[in-house]
Amino acid sequence: MKIQGIKREWSHPIFCMKNHYCPYCNERLEKTKTETVVNSKSEEAKNYDFSNGDGFLVGNTKFIRTVFRCNKCDKTFTIKEVKENDIAINRWK
Repeated sequence: MKIQGIKREWSHPIFCMKNHYCPYCNERLEKTKTETVVNSKSEEAKNYDFSNGDGFLVGNTKFIRTVFRCNKCDKTFTIKEVKENDIAINRWK
């Protein structure tokens, strides 16, 4: 599969700099990257932003996103999932 473009998505950079903990075991989560190749004409494309400032990426595009990983549970969480967990924890304090 030939890659026609690469896009690094930066969402909530300040949030990503803080410490976050696993909702299952309370172990500190490690920040890492995940790569996904999405074709701009696929059904999955509606979940991705193909704009690049000057126009739009077309074809097979590699998206690189920040995710959080728990090494103890061997689970991976999106930024959205970690934010939702942090909100839930703060509600019960």
